[in-house]
Amino acid sequence: MGKIDKEQFNQYDLIATGKILSVDFGEFTQKIEVGIHSVFKGRIKKMTIVLSTSSQSGMCGIFPKVGEKWLIYANGNGYEFSTDLCTRTQNMTRANQREKEIIKDDLTFLKKNSTRN
Repeated sequence: MGKIDKEQFNQYDLIATGKILSVDFGEFTQKIEVGIHSVFKGRIKKMTIVLSTSSQSGMCGIFPKVGEKWLIYANGNGYEFSTDLCTRTQNMTRANQREKEIIKDDLTFLKKNSTRN
């Protein structure tokens, strides 16, 4: 994964950071409740969103745990969004050194280019 740019930024309806509040693990889909901390792009109806992702690792689902902080790149509308491993979505709590560098670079870019000024 290279550095984020305007083209990638424009691919998402929502870019935000948040804390995982709950995970409802279904047979095919996980419904993840996220308490939003910061929104860099997009509109949300309230500071809690539902994020859906595949519950099967072979289908590129993400697997967050309650209490973790995530940088979320998602598509959807106002309240319900979807994401997967093929986005720039990153676990900020369990990031390794390389992932921390990517997250740091992304956050610097996002703060400069936020559409939520």
